[in-house]
Amino acid sequence: MSLKVIALISGGKDSLYTPLHCLANGHTVVALANLHPASQEEEDIDSFMYQTVGHGVIPLYEEALGIPLYRAEIQAGSAIETSLVYGAQNSADETEALVPLLKTIMETHHADAVCTGAILSTYQRTRIESVAARLGLVSLSWLWMYPFLLPGNRTETALLEDMASVSCDARIIKVASGGLDSSFLWGNVSSSDGRLRSRIAKAMARFVDVEDGDVRGAVLGEGGEYETLAVDGPSVLWKKRIEVDTEVVSGEAGVSYLRFTRPRCLPKESGEPFELRRPPLLEDRFERLLQEHQEQILSESVKNQSSQSSQSSQSKQSKQSISNLTAAGTSAAEQMASIATTLDETLAASNRTTDDIVFATLLLRSMADFASVNDVYVSLFRKPNPPARVTVACRSLPAGVDVMASFVLDSCPREKRDGLHVQSRSYWAPANIGPYSQAISVPLNSTSTSKLVYVAGQIPLEPASMNLPVTQGTWMQDFNLQAVLALQHLWRIGAAMHVDWWTGGVAFLTGENVATKAWIASRIWEGIHNSTENIEKEEEDDVDAWDLKYGRAERHYTSKAPALPNFDIVESSSPAIPPFFAVQVDELPRNSSIEWQSAGLSGGQLRLNQETKPYGRCTHTLVDGVIRFSAIEVDWGHLEAALHQLSQSQSQSQSHQATIYTAQQVSWPGQIVPCKAVWGRGGRRLAAGILLSLNPGSC
Repeated sequence: MSLKVIALISGGKDSLYTPLHCLANGHTVVALANLHPASQEEEDIDSFMYQTVGHGVIPLYEEALGIPLYRAEIQAGSAIETSLVYGAQNSADETEALVPLLKTIMETHHADAVCTGAILSTYQRTRIESVAARLGLVSLSWLWMYPFLLPGNRTETALLEDMASVSCDARIIKVASGGLDSSFLWGNVSSSDGRLRSRIAKAMARFVDVEDGDVRGAVLGEGGEYETLAVDGPSVLWKKRIEVDTEVVSGEAGVSYLRFTRPRCLPKESGEPFELRRPPLLEDRFERLLQEHQEQILSESVKNQSSQSSQSSQSKQSKQSISNLTAAGTSAAEQMASIATTLDETLAASNRTTDDIVFATLLLRSMADFASVNDVYVSLFRKPNPPARVTVACRSLPAGVDVMASFVLDSCPREKRDGLHVQSRSYWAPANIGPYSQAISVPLNSTSTSKLVYVAGQIPLEPASMNLPVTQGTWMQDFNLQAVLALQHLWRIGAAMHVDWWTGGVAFLTGENVATKAWIASRIWEGIHNSTENIEKEEEDDVDAWDLKYGRAERHYTSKAPALPNFDIVESSSPAIPPFFAVQVDELPRNSSIEWQSAGLSGGQLRLNQETKPYGRCTHTLVDGVIRFSAIEVDWGHLEAALHQLSQSQSQSQSHQATIYTAQQVSWPGQIVPCKAVWGRGGRRLAAGILLSLNPGSC
């Protein structure tokens, strides 16, 4: 669907490059919006949120782009809420000046989206998302994580080179870093020759540990190292170019900026046909995974098709689960409202609140109830970064139950908790516009530096359009693509949260040919782990066609990206692959055929071992020498024996989370997912799959 977009512009390179991506994705930019200092005489003010240097040039963009411009004042030094993630709205905060400005534009132009140039700034992105959500606008952040998504991740200046390839002209107008001095002022960071970009990269490399850190943000000016003014660009957006006279102003602590006189718009010639690079749907690693397994899956699948409510709550500890909450009611929404009441009462009894919840599982009888249940669910959480969540539909819920909810809690201080809640459309991963985060991480205990990362269920939406990918292939080719794409989402979120290792992967599956889908998903899970050792060499040998076209195949100061999975921290006497379950349910969100869900471990040393029990195969993951996580593949005819033995062992070693996936009716002191069928590694049909997370202690 084409959107009518309001482009938030500061005059900087990113805010004027983002509208080009709006056009490339089929949307229309209907208005420009800008906030400026209250005093028009002041050249530059310290603002946490907005670029203000050179604000006197901003009115020219209306003429230069031929798009209506709307402006409003901000108050200098009015950043009241300065936390990284924007929480409670304060009318005095500079962010809130956007609200009346955007409302005016919405009424005039019937706009339904807003775009911003955030690249790596969580501070800026979360504030725009907060305002957009309250106004009902779709937030677009095409450049979010963009430097990491380009093929090969070849250079830290790749984004600037992409700007150069479409004839952008963005001049440095302020420097505020020891690595940059006034000699950089008015240099074009998107010039075709690239000499200035090389100078910036070299200067920044002296201040960033290239091996342990990442120089990209500094080279792009994301930390305020420099600010820019866009003065020209491709004629698809720019109808005229901007010209100014400049004067250098020296400030304190090595800060220098330009003062402008005689700003004006001048005619320009039409440029070459517009060609804008956008990150591919699948990055190199996952594209290889897709291609390597496509032929193998097609050739081997035929022979594989033939081989085929009560509530429990753990005692009060730092990590706790509340499982299988149900309630009476004539509708799913009514039942969810009663569950919310019961949850509040249960938490209050142990001096907890919903702020302690880090992960939630919602089981619905029908996905048609998703919206009404979600309307109730959202009322549970009032702070930024709500819990990660997975939602599936299981028609085998107990009679009369339309919704069943389970929750994982962690009472560690919130300052020790990290969250990722990206609500903007981008090329990175699907936006989470609902009341759940992509991921939440919490410490394993008070003494360990290791963290447990809960990741929300990931379905194969194209991040830019938020639609399922459409292909012209067979159902098997379609599923293969969707399975790889959803797994890439899981991987990107894990990488953003510094995950080193997955405790296990669960692939929820729907539709027909599910046994074959389970086998495909298992092969993909194994394939992505087996491919890691060859990634570094393959990326060194790979040259992207776009870079060849524009003569940018050389490397500069590339940083060392963390590997996922990180085999350096793993000791294993058997093939080092995390456990895998495929679970057949009735429906998934957006009619998807697959949803990946997992939890990750960040930091620490891991030791893996496997053992064979009379009831099936067990895989154990030990963190820093202590067993934390176990995955059990229960064979047919052995479920009762497995549950009996586990109940005895659980009395000696309490788990904070225990989940069983099975089609059989069971009594279980943990979360029950009453699915249609379960498969293990290799697509082996199981009676049940069990995941145990042993309580690692108090925070």
